[in-house]
Amino acid sequence: MRKRLISIILVLANVISLASCSMFDTPVSSKETKETKVSGVKEEVFDTIEKIGNALADCNLEKFTDNCVAPSREMERKMPVVTADDDKDFTKPRITNERRLMNLIATTITYKIDEYSFKGGIWGSKCSVDVTFSYKDYRKVKMQKKEFMGPAEFNTLLREIDDTVDNRFTLEFVKDESGKHFVLANPDVLVPVYDYNVSDVKYFKLFDMVKKCYMTGEGWDPKTETYKDTNTFTIVFELDERAPEYVWTYIYAVALETQPEWTYIHISKTIIDENPTEIKITYTQEENFKDGFYCFFIYDQSIKQLVGMEFNVKNTPADAVTGTTESTAETT
Repeated sequence: MRKRLISIILVLANVISLASCSMFDTPVSSKETKETKVSGVKEEVFDTIEKIGNALADCNLEKFTDNCVAPSREMERKMPVVTADDDKDFTKPRITNERRLMNLIATTITYKIDEYSFKGGIWGSKCSVDVTFSYKDYRKVKMQKKEFMGPAEFNTLLREIDDTVDNRFTLEFVKDESGKHFVLANPDVLVPVYDYNVSDVKYFKLFDMVKKCYMTGEGWDPKTETYKDTNTFTIVFELDERAPEYVWTYIYAVALETQPEWTYIHISKTIIDENPTEIKITYTQEENFKDGFYCFFIYDQSIKQLVGMEFNVKNTPADAVTGTTESTAETT
């Protein structure tokens, strides 16, 4: 009986020893497994956030939608998408300057993840995290000037701004239909990243800074707006006080009215004029210009704008010159 009792005690001791290992080892292993799984979930979710952030900055609706549980009509309406082909397809309305400017502001979007705010389910199938999305404070640029020479100038000044507008959102994620990837479950919450009020931003064109232009030089009669017996045209553009703030890029041309189209006598190469206070251009040829109706203008190729003068050219007839000589001789 004593031997049997000892045997039972040994068996129980062995069972207790095994149970003790299970009691102390299993929770540690489970905790490590859970932490590893949560870490993996975080990595996957943060990777999705990076894709979403890039899509928002690029105004790429397709890539944004690819990382969402479903398309967002609100985001489709608000995202200022501008593609390279927008100005080539004349069957569609041209992109407005307002939309271009919104697109440029959107390119400044950045994000910051609050890792400590991450919350995940036991199995990581659903989770959430707080993310702050920021864009440069374009309102600071609006306070600098009343008018801008297009969205490009506004954008140049925007890049110099350090202040940002920050919006904090709680993003929720779930597994997609394949169960392999995390996608954004509440895409509409991000619509405010495009809350830009730029409808009141005003623009002007390069040649809007031309106060007036006129022809001058030998043979010019301002009363009749006619050149007489000349091989030289000179045009002057008086500019306003804004002009010296800009680099002017343009070409100039001289043309004669003919049928069915004007005949170009000269087209210049591109001229880059830094900070001009006045523009004065002279064009000369060897022989006198023949009689006709001419124009002399400068042209901005980027926005297809031109400004210049139209005028007449008249030459003294050869017989009139001869007659004058004979008359002078008789007088003498």
